[in-house]
Amino acid sequence: MASQFCRFAALLLSTSALVFTAPAFAQDARVDEAPIYLEADQVEDIAGGSGYIARGNVRVRQDPRTLLADEIEYHPDENRVIARGNVIILGQGPFPQYADEVELDSQLAAGVAIGFASMLENNGRMAAAAAIRSDNGSLQLNDAYYTACELCADGEGEPTWRLRAREVVQDADDEMIYYRDARLEIGGVPVLYAPVFAHADPSAERHSGFLFPKVGVSSRLGFVYQQPYYWAISPSQDLVIAPRLMTNVNPLLYGEYRKRFWSGSMELEGSYTDEFEIDSDGERYGTRDSRWHVFGGGEWAINPDWRWGFGVQRTSDDLHLRRYDFSEADKDRGAPLNSLSRQLVSQIYLDGRTRNSAGSIVAASYQSLRTNADDDIIPVLAPVMNYRHVFTAPPGWGRVNTDASLAVLRRETGTDYERASAAVDWRTRWVTSPGIVIEPFALVRADHYGFDNLPVTNPLTDPVSDSVSRTLGLAGTEVSWPFYRGGENTDWIVEPVVSFIAASDDRNAGRIVNEDSLAIDLDESLLFQPVRAPGFDLWEEGTRVSYGVRTTAMWGQDGLVRLFVGQSERLDGTAIFNAASGLTDDTSDYVVAGEIDLAGFTAEVQARVDPETLDTNRLDVALGYSGDRVSGNVRYLDISDDSSTRNGAQRELRGDFVIALTDNWSAIGAVMRDLDREITRRQEIGLRYGDDCSQFDIVYQREDLGISELGPSESIQFRITLFTLGSFGPD
Repeated sequence: MASQFCRFAALLLSTSALVFTAPAFAQDARVDEAPIYLEADQVEDIAGGSGYIARGNVRVRQDPRTLLADEIEYHPDENRVIARGNVIILGQGPFPQYADEVELDSQLAAGVAIGFASMLENNGRMAAAAAIRSDNGSLQLNDAYYTACELCADGEGEPTWRLRAREVVQDADDEMIYYRDARLEIGGVPVLYAPVFAHADPSAERHSGFLFPKVGVSSRLGFVYQQPYYWAISPSQDLVIAPRLMTNVNPLLYGEYRKRFWSGSMELEGSYTDEFEIDSDGERYGTRDSRWHVFGGGEWAINPDWRWGFGVQRTSDDLHLRRYDFSEADKDRGAPLNSLSRQLVSQIYLDGRTRNSAGSIVAASYQSLRTNADDDIIPVLAPVMNYRHVFTAPPGWGRVNTDASLAVLRRETGTDYERASAAVDWRTRWVTSPGIVIEPFALVRADHYGFDNLPVTNPLTDPVSDSVSRTLGLAGTEVSWPFYRGGENTDWIVEPVVSFIAASDDRNAGRIVNEDSLAIDLDESLLFQPVRAPGFDLWEEGTRVSYGVRTTAMWGQDGLVRLFVGQSERLDGTAIFNAASGLTDDTSDYVVAGEIDLAGFTAEVQARVDPETLDTNRLDVALGYSGDRVSGNVRYLDISDDSSTRNGAQRELRGDFVIALTDNWSAIGAVMRDLDREITRRQEIGLRYGDDCSQFDIVYQREDLGISELGPSESIQFRITLFTLGSFGPD
């Protein structure tokens, strides 16, 4: 009897796959040859000798599987196995499975579980009154539900959300799951119903089907419903098609396409509609036209060190993206050039890096999204090339960099620009016995420029074209002496820093058209740089000294206070940077930088202070707090020197917060205020419910970007996230 019972146990363990997620059910069951261990309070014959039964704390184990039950019954003539009472199956999958009763048919390929329940991936839970497995491995669940929420131990109460269905069929052949009479319950109350519903089996790699819709309501677009459909075209490519219906304007079609290649990948996304221009109230004006946008990019490996790719960002008009609530900033796709605010860039590039060198070639064109901008004067990069090789000097003498650069800019209207440059720079670092750090450096650079279509004031004397060559160089050293003092509670580091630089004169500065160094803002990182111009066109000649002191205090696990104060003095030479830089006068602005990290509170400050009046020319302060009940961030930006910016003074305030009202309910909000124009560009206020399996937001949002053609807009947004299922809300 014992040997027959061991055979019965092996059969049970090898087929108790009422592990209802594996397509392998269609495989023939076999008797494993691994040892079988059986424990039970009692084992006896069934009356008439037709089988055997084990009762009381039954445990059958065959690594890695274990079955627990109150009772197991085996009929060898029928090859029928029944496990009853608190059935638990372990080791058949990553999670245990539970049932009141499990029965397998005579072929051991089909079976029934009564009162079935199981944990799934990502904290999911599934239960059904009955689970039936067919011969081909398909599974049918009757009166079933799925949730990712914690269930009450006493069985009372309802989970936050639950997906229920009268019948669920997991088709092993189609790799699909079909529902009949499906409904989504929130707190036990049905909120969505579908007589039939289907989606891909989670065990399937990729499958076509509908995705969660996007919804919203705004004064500009009206009620918005967008229904994405995912199309798995092939193992290497897919497409999302998402038509968007809006009550105030014509429909819009949105799509995303992805494709993988042997050596790289490509992504494209875009939208299209045929509509008039619309204002903040959804009123049409202007002319009806095709309106669209396309973002995307691709990248392919040529070899382990070199790659090539492209990026595309284009739209039919300046306001299409904002009108239809698309972000003007494309996601980072790995391309070398990033667009500035309210600007799009399309590019093609070749890029490579080795252990000692790096190079790139980029051709690009830009599109401005500012309504008063003229794209004809924005240059096309045709192309820009850079290459650097690093040589290691003899021990103790640092490294030598060699650089080569080429830039060709073309315009429809304005000056065409060409530049070729070659440079060699050297830097090393010595530490003396008292701890003084000395870093000498030197640089030599040669530039050649060519200009065409120069602006002409006097046609008789002013040239239309020009070419300029120059040779430049500098040398200097940076010295720092960090002092450390440890304490019982606080450790201190005080580090004075000074640098001296002597640079050659630039006799041809007046003939160089400045294209690549239009904006510079003095801060801690820039103060001690040998070359403080961001590009090649401006050269800071003469001698200068920069000095400052860094002070840092550290305590506990993460307590930190850091402060830096520094300044630069021009000993001789001519100012070349504009008033926005803080370097116009011989004595620069004071540079102040600091940060605090203390018990959930953080603060960062960057400031420039006029050395004579002590007026703040620039102030950037960010404050943050994260506690058990309250968290938030505030940022204040103040560029108060009117002459230092093209657009005059800039003062802006941004903030966001989350306040816990109860364990699950929170108040949320955000604001962005233009203090100069007295316009609140964006404001949000709402309520959030969150627990272990879901998050619900209801948010009022008002947006006023100060664009007269667009006007302000208001919306109420519902954002619903059901963990493991997806999100339901605005795009």
